[in-house]
Amino acid sequence: MKRILLIFYSQSGEADRIATLFHEEMAGVGHLVTQVRLRPEADYPYPWRSIHRFFDVMPETQVGEPPPIRRPAFDADADYDLVILVTPVWFLSPALPVQGFFRRPEARVLRDRPVLTVTVSRAMWQNGSETVKRLLAGAGARHIDNVVVTHAGSPVATLVSTPRTLLSGRNGRFLGIFPEAGVAGGDHARIRALAAVAAERLAATDQVSGSLLAGEPAVAIRRWLIGPELLGWYAFHGWAHFIRALGRLGAVPRAVGVWGFALFLVAMILVGLPLTLIGTPILHVAGRGWLDRTARRLAAPTGEAVSANA
Repeated sequence: MKRILLIFYSQSGEADRIATLFHEEMAGVGHLVTQVRLRPEADYPYPWRSIHRFFDVMPETQVGEPPPIRRPAFDADADYDLVILVTPVWFLSPALPVQGFFRRPEARVLRDRPVLTVTVSRAMWQNGSETVKRLLAGAGARHIDNVVVTHAGSPVATLVSTPRTLLSGRNGRFLGIFPEAGVAGGDHARIRALAAVAAERLAATDQVSGSLLAGEPAVAIRRWLIGPELLGWYAFHGWAHFIRALGRLGAVPRAVGVWGFALFLVAMILVGLPLTLIGTPILHVAGRGWLDRTARRLAAPTGEAVSANA
């Protein structure tokens, strides 16, 4: 029997369901699981029901300045054999409460311990995952596995279905075209299977020294999204600093900046999506080596189970 600390934050309930799958599988083989939900001092609403409120969290999410979170309810000095961290991705970065956890004294629990991470996002998870890796490295953790969970439907369709459910709470099919929002049932089955493998392999080892999920379908890289997400991250980062600068002038200038970013995002989707479709074949030919190197870095430490060139 191993002692496991399972830390998660969930606003819509998606990350909560993923954390529960890991808890059930780990406890099912006899491991002792301490499950802890991170809670900000001021809760974020779900659904947001306000476009301004939704986009207003982007600047701090991007620059890494989270508001305080409440003290997590676990013993940070206990001897855990494994830490599992489940985080949603907001605006290409880890959710603010997860970033806030790394600023608390309890984050010392991560030092020298193996950590398995799970990111839950619409489609673009790559920069969020890389930020988590940097935060873990700064905390002295040993990152042994990264599991990626994305919403149902194509990345294009979820540009509509995911914001719709975040703003309204309605997650059913929309207009007969767009899929149900959230993680698909088939992906829940994949996560349960991964959790079961990790639980069995953890039980079979005296001390975790490497990946528990090597060779399993924990990560799949959509190579055609690597370039667009990187460009999106630079755009978001620039807007984040611009909005924060406006905020120093007052609430009204910041609000103008937030609405400007929202309009920019719509324009970027309308203009950038066709350009992406045109540029992707060129990038695959001219930048194939860079794409493969980037994909290997993104898939680390677990790695892709098979070559994915979608």
